[in-house]
Amino acid sequence: MTEPASWTHDQVHQRVHAAMTAAMRADPHSIDAALVQAGSLDRSSQEFIAQARRLVLACTAALTCVLSAHRPGEGAHGEPVCRGCGTRECRTLRGLAHVLAAYSVRPALVDRAEAWRRADAYFWHDGRPVPLTIEDFPDGFVARAAEDLADDPTPLLVIDRHTGALSRWPSMPVELLACEYTRYRAGL
Repeated sequence: MTEPASWTHDQVHQRVHAAMTAAMRADPHSIDAALVQAGSLDRSSQEFIAQARRLVLACTAALTCVLSAHRPGEGAHGEPVCRGCGTRECRTLRGLAHVLAAYSVRPALVDRAEAWRRADAYFWHDGRPVPLTIEDFPDGFVARAAEDLADDPTPLLVIDRHTGALSRWPSMPVELLACEYTRYRAGL
C-alpha cells in the first residue's frame, strides 16, 4: 500500500528543505579557498565543486515549485488528494520521494550551533548583537536575550529541532515550555 499525497508531500518537502539548508549553510568562500589550496582536482571537478552550492540551491528551488503544484488537498467528496494531479497517490511526489531516498537525502536536525545562529539573527537589535542564552529540550531550543527587554510580552524564542522554524513564547520554565511545545506541534 502506498502513502497518501499529504504524507508523501511532507516527506519530500522535508528532504528538499534539508538539501537547501545544507547548501545555504555551506560557505562559498571556504569552498573556494579549499579548492585553491588543494589543487589536486582536475579542472572539471574544480568547476563542479565551485558551482555545487548554487546548483543545489537552484535544484531545490525548482523542486519547491513542483511541491507547490503537487500539494495536499481535498477531492470532491472530501477525500485527501494531490492538487496537481487530483489523485490520492501522486506519482510525481512518489517518484521524488524515491529519488531523494535513493541518494540518502535526509532531513537534518537543527543542532545547538544552528539554533544559536538563527536566534542571533532574530535578536539583533539596532545593528548590534544581543547576548543570548540557549537551552535545549527534546523538540527544540529556547533562546532568551540576556538583556532585559521588559516591554517584550513574548521573550522566549523557540527554534524547532526538526524544521528550524521560529516561534515566540511567553516566559515560563523550560520544562513547562517543552510540554506546551509538544502539544503545539501535535496541533492540540
